Amino acid sequence: MADTTTFLDRDVLGYAYDPATPPRARIRPGDRITIRTHDARAGLLDDREPGTLFELPRPPAQGNPLTGPVAIDGARPGDRLLVTIEIIELDDAGWAGGHAHVNPLAPGRVTRPIGRRVALGDGVAHFSERITIALRPMIGCIGVATVPTDAAPPTAGEMGRFGGNMDQPVVGVGATVHLPVLVDDALLYVGDVHAAQGDGELSGVALEIGATVTLRVDLLPGAAVEWPWVAFGDRLAVMTAHEDFTVARRDAVEAVVSALERSFGMEAGEALALVSLSGDMRMGQTMGRGPMTLRLEVPAWPGLEPA
Repeated sequence: MADTTTFLDRDVLGYAYDPATPPRARIRPGDRITIRTHDARAGLLDDREPGTLFELPRPPAQGNPLTGPVAIDGARPGDRLLVTIEIIELDDAGWAGGHAHVNPLAPGRVTRPIGRRVALGDGVAHFSERITIALRPMIGCIGVATVPTDAAPPTAGEMGRFGGNMDQPVVGVGATVHLPVLVDDALLYVGDVHAAQGDGELSGVALEIGATVTLRVDLLPGAAVEWPWVAFGDRLAVMTAHEDFTVARRDAVEAVVSALERSFGMEAGEALALVSLSGDMRMGQTMGRGPMTLRLEVPAWPGLEPA
């Protein structure tokens, strides 16, 4: 199959994983696409001088703008989309911050919302004159269109089986994201790139930045997964989300146990024992409002297939 690359700019933005939005690009399985993305505020904070503090405005009703959708020829519900992240080229500067109206601290502990414009250079982010942070580029929002029960899921804070605002730091260069196809042509959306983010994204803000990403998109017919998975390095992880930690945890453990049962013929108890020995549960974002995102990582044993 021919390998081609399509370019999609960030001049038209979306704010929902909407199946009714006409595709802005169309590719075939095996093709590459290069996509430009905006930061979480669509460039509205770019006029701040790097290195300076400023009062961080509250997030707008529409946040985390997406570029897309991208239609994948032949994708049908019940298939699996494989999105491999090959390149993330970051803009020259981004911003970070801490909200006062929502955060994990005691009420009133943050007396005013603070933002900081952060320049990149020499392979690091210059948070301040004294502090630099290693760059760890990642995609915060990646997902496919889904048939809504009411309205299409919005981009700010929504995540689920379709993907969405997962904010998982391992979704970076070299990773392959497995997504279920839920509508014809899949309709892939990408946005909310971070130059760096810790597990938990505890302020609700990472190093938000515009970027240009190159992805390779492949298709596995009839192999849909229940939740998004990500393969990175020698690890494989399922990514779940819920307002209740116990529900998100249950869904993650169930997904991995089911994968072990199907891949290796294990009983549930044996699979659970293996997960307890070798699995690591991590946080994506847990800022204190809305669904939290979890991932359960296990070694990518040969023959282990996401379920």
